[in-house]
Amino acid sequence: MKRKISTAFIILLACVGPAFSQASASLIVRVIDSRGSSVAGATVKIQARDTQTRKQAVTGSDGSHRFERLAPSEYLVEVESPGFARAAQRIALTGGPAATLEVTLEPAGVSTDVVVIASGTAQTADEVSKAVSVITADEIERRDEFSIPEALRSAPGLQVQQLGGPGAFTAIKIRGLRNEDTAVLIDGFRFRDAAAPQGDASGFLEDLIVVNTDRLEVLRGSGSSLYGTNAIGGVINIVTGEGGGPRHGSLQLEGGSLGLFRGRASFAGGAAADRFSYSAGVAHLNVSRGVDRNDAARTTSGQLRLQYSFTPSLSLAGRIFTADSFVQLNDSPRAVPNQPPTPPPIRAIPLPLDQQRLYEAGQPFNVGNATYIPAPDDPDSTRSGRFFAGALTLAHRLNERAAYRLSYSRVSTDRIFRDGPGGVDPFEPRASTRTDLDGATDTLQARADLRLGRFSFVTAGYEFEREWFHSRSLDPQTDTTARVTQRSHTLFAQDQLRLFDNRLQVSVAGRAQAFDLSQPTFTPAASSPYATVRVEAPPTAYTGDASVAYFINRWGTKLRGHAGSGYRAPTAYERFGSSFFAGFFSFYGDPRLRPERSIAFDAGVDQALFSNRLRASATYFYTRLQEIIIFDFTGGIDPAVDPFGRFGGYRNTGGGLARGLEVSLMAAPTRTLDLLAAYTYTNADARNPNETGTTRLLGLSDHIFTLQANQRIGRFDITADFIAYSQYAAPVSGRAYLFKGPARLDLGASYTLPVSDSTTIRFYGKADNLLDREYFENGFRTPGRVCVAGATLHF
Repeated sequence: MKRKISTAFIILLACVGPAFSQASASLIVRVIDSRGSSVAGATVKIQARDTQTRKQAVTGSDGSHRFERLAPSEYLVEVESPGFARAAQRIALTGGPAATLEVTLEPAGVSTDVVVIASGTAQTADEVSKAVSVITADEIERRDEFSIPEALRSAPGLQVQQLGGPGAFTAIKIRGLRNEDTAVLIDGFRFRDAAAPQGDASGFLEDLIVVNTDRLEVLRGSGSSLYGTNAIGGVINIVTGEGGGPRHGSLQLEGGSLGLFRGRASFAGGAAADRFSYSAGVAHLNVSRGVDRNDAARTTSGQLRLQYSFTPSLSLAGRIFTADSFVQLNDSPRAVPNQPPTPPPIRAIPLPLDQQRLYEAGQPFNVGNATYIPAPDDPDSTRSGRFFAGALTLAHRLNERAAYRLSYSRVSTDRIFRDGPGGVDPFEPRASTRTDLDGATDTLQARADLRLGRFSFVTAGYEFEREWFHSRSLDPQTDTTARVTQRSHTLFAQDQLRLFDNRLQVSVAGRAQAFDLSQPTFTPAASSPYATVRVEAPPTAYTGDASVAYFINRWGTKLRGHAGSGYRAPTAYERFGSSFFAGFFSFYGDPRLRPERSIAFDAGVDQALFSNRLRASATYFYTRLQEIIIFDFTGGIDPAVDPFGRFGGYRNTGGGLARGLEVSLMAAPTRTLDLLAAYTYTNADARNPNETGTTRLLGLSDHIFTLQANQRIGRFDITADFIAYSQYAAPVSGRAYLFKGPARLDLGASYTLPVSDSTTIRFYGKADNLLDREYFENGFRTPGRVCVAGATLHF
């Protein structure tokens, strides 16, 4: 029934659309500085409020640019130029004579960004009623970040951990929650691995390198009502370059410590009066030695975005983001308390006296000269990975008040793990083994955007999702496979209200997702317990979300609050997971699993001071995980009453609680100096003890501090980044060790050489961990001082 309704809805919109199409509009954007002089060469980006249209151009010698063939709608205009703070304004266009918008750039001040992630529609920073951070492409380049997770470290509320050097497993925790509580998007479409145990993106975060990234948007707080599963703690949106305007691009080469080499190329532009726009990029990262000189890692990634506007109101856009990677793996750290390790470790690390505490049943105790082996080298353990994320969108604006879009997206993933008898771990296989994990998610969405009256903007739609995963384990004695497919149907809606001359912003959203499971298949045809038990669909997941913000113009103050429920759908792996060991299958999935549920709220204040040269923000947050899914071998499953006869496996249980405070400060005290500081305090506990016997959340620092400074001196740029995390507990061999958090200073400098009016060469060098501090992430050794140098040609 739902399919018939959605099909009729799509056909109806497609048929009535041409009858309501409106005449095109034009917009002249003129950019001036605070003295009234024209600013030539400024980058101008315009985006429709419903994100149907995105265009980019560069102002000419008179400081202006004329955009033609625009559909009548409300647009946000974002302008940036070197040496000025970014500015954003909104304008409503109707058919008729060209409209003119004059944008003034201030020589010093905190930049104003346009963001999409907070509501799924374009908003300026003043309109956002949720906690949002934006990292632009310029910031990423100034800091010379090649990894998207590393670029995210500056955002408040985020803890980023990489368990080793480049290419090693990477985790992102938002507001004290788990890795799987963070949803990742690419241009607003979900990016996740259907074959991962928790169905999130964590297995591919290390492969997300900077290719052709326009900006990164971070929503902190529940986002499930807008973005679906996994968005319990927050959402990260990777926005790729949109293209358009005159042809432009860059070429980059760099090399340095760890045997690191990186090459990157990107280009973009438009044709046929910008009816056709394109943006493309490719990047290759190669690390030949790594942390222990046997940690090679390679990643090749590419992006492509094409868009053609048939009319000002009708366009077709396609996007591809793909990567192929390889990394040499180490064994996991091993605890060696009170006795010499056998075999001898590569290096045994005695814990300092103030950190010789392990947690058992929630109580600390001393273990004397406790040591552990920090991820010893494994010469024949590797991981290969590939992902493809593509999307196709047809967008049609019916008139100034109504538009719709039809989109299809696909994410396919493939991970291959190989291991052999080499290494010191006592559980090394006796012969070479291989495990393949393949997954894919297909999503079809129909969405309508309606402006109802002067104050209301409604978004509603339907989404169909199909996901499957295929696993295969190979060794000399066995060849086993498992295949699982599941589907879901989703209805969602959101209403945004702007009242009192846009000073009051109110947003209300809701989402309902129903699931449909298929019977799994296993090879060889073992006595699967799922074959004899009727597989029923889990209950529907319902979420709601509401946010409000009020802006006091004369004080430069914004008060905001956000409350919402979140969910994570049980994955196919959690429902039907199994493994083959010692000649028989071990089943640990449960098709009856209920979705994880959470409820969260936050409240904060944003304050602009000194003519917007200083912007301070403070947010209190609270999240309760009402019900989660855990993997349990501690007696929570009784095989005598379990319908699948499991001794352990996945089950629903109570969650936990995370609350804390985020404080950030952005300042531009002079025209050439930018500062960004952030501090986050988090207090998080689980309702039930974890595998180490404690309710403390493992891998989480209670205190996180970051500081960034960028000083421009003529053609020179100097950038300093400092991060400091407090100590945290992490599991090693089933017990929780206390580790010092990182305290790392990164310093970079660059010189930009003009070659022509439109071409420059940027020479740069950077030292990460300048003070060469030794620290370990969850027991894995991390790089010491790493130095790189390179050059980037912009044209």
